[in-house]
This record gives sequence, C-alpha cells and structure tokens, in this order.
Amino acid sequence: MRRGDVVYYRDELNDDFAGNDISAVKVGSDFPFYPKGLLWRIGEFIAYYLIAIPAVALIWLVSGFTIHGRRKIRALRKKLRAEGDKGFFLYANHTHWLDAFCGPLVCFPTKSQVLVSPDTVSIKGIRTFVQMLGAIPVPTEREAVPLFIDAIERRIDEGRAVMIFPEAHIWPYCAFVRDFKAGSFRYPVKQGVPSVAVCVTYTRRRLLRFIKTPHRHVYISDPFFPDPSLSAPEAKQKLRDEVYEWLKKTAEEHSDYEYVRYVKAEDE
Repeated sequence: MRRGDVVYYRDELNDDFAGNDISAVKVGSDFPFYPKGLLWRIGEFIAYYLIAIPAVALIWLVSGFTIHGRRKIRALRKKLRAEGDKGFFLYANHTHWLDAFCGPLVCFPTKSQVLVSPDTVSIKGIRTFVQMLGAIPVPTEREAVPLFIDAIERRIDEGRAVMIFPEAHIWPYCAFVRDFKAGSFRYPVKQGVPSVAVCVTYTRRRLLRFIKTPHRHVYISDPFFPDPSLSAPEAKQKLRDEVYEWLKKTAEEHSDYEYVRYVKAEDE
C-alpha cells in the first residue's frame, strides 16, 4: 500500500488486506509440526542464527525501527531459567509481513517460533526453510489440532518463545489495535507460563526522510501471568483483556502517523 491510501473495512476480526494471493495448502495430521533429529537441528541453527537473524536485522535497520524495552525480555528469561527454564508467549499486533520477525529480534538469542497461516508454508520449495525459521502453521483440518498444540507445548518446554498475532490478519501500517478473541490465550493458561505483549507503532521519520514509509517502533510490555485462582475460561479472558488494553494504550500513545487510513465502511 502507498502513503495516503484509504482502506474501508467492515469486520475487524475477519477482514484481511495482506493481498498475497497465495493458494494455501491443507495442513492436516500428516504435517510435520514438530520436526526433530540431528540433521534438522543443524539445519535449523544455520537457517535461523547464521542466515535469518543477520538478514532480518539488516532489513529492519534499513527500513527503520527502534526496539523499546528489550531488557524486560532479558529479565524474564533470567527468572524463567531460575524456575526451570520454560519458555513464554509473545502477543503482537499485525501490521506488516516483517512482524513475523519481531520475535527473533526481540528475543535474541532465545529461539522464537511463530504461529502462521497455512499460506506461509504453501510456497513450493521453501516450506522446510520457513519451518527452520520458526513457523508453525495453524492446521486447516480438525484432526491435526492435537499435533499442533503438542508442538507448541514442546517448544515452550524447550525454553523457546512462541509468537502469536491474535488479530490474525495483516492490516498494513494500521495505527490502531484491532479487537481480537481470547482463544489463543488458552496456551499460556494451560502451561502456566507468562505472556509478553509486543506493540508495533508508526511515527514520521526525522532522519532519512527520502524513505516514504514511516519509522517503526517496537514496544515490549512487562510479563502478564495467568491467574491460577480463576477457571481456565476466566483466566484466558482476563489475560486477553490485559494484553489487549496494554496494546491499545501503547498504540494510542506512540503511533502518531496514519501512513494508511482505515475507515469503517458503515461510518461513511
């Protein structure tokens, strides 16, 4: 999308403006949600740490970004190592395809996984590489759901971070946080691990003004912990509300540039 574009939407939960035109494959019970083995681990290390991290850091640096609060991740990792070295979840707004790489940059050197749509593993020839970068696709068939959940839980048990976009769909350069459901918060509640909110905001550039796109800021919250005194549905909803309110407030306080304007259709 270009600067000044106006996008009309009707449904915050379901409208998608990614525009990738990829024909998604079916992700069923035959999909390798949790690859393992020595060769896989070697390939994963090379793909993630030697190829992806340097490339993504360079892309983000050129495109313009600033991370605020990375020390909070370091403090959380120290706390988790002292308590048994489990991982944690990241919840972020979804405004650009580069968002998928927030996790690796925010959590480095901790390995970060990311829940993705089936589109991400549908391009022939790169599925294995995409998985080595951390992608775990959401299944399209019901019988694959237990395998999908098991893969998430295993990665958390390994001490990794798992990034989730509760808004689900990409709205390019959207300056506000959209409504989202509580469903994805079942994972930290079930495993009793913390969640960290990650908010991407946009501001006008002060430097490199010849670059048309806005400067990207990434803000990191303090960890949110599931409430053990509540039932699972109540704890899930409470965690969702806490993360949503933090994301919403952070976007309102720090996004000062509507590169693309989103307008609800019924308001026109």
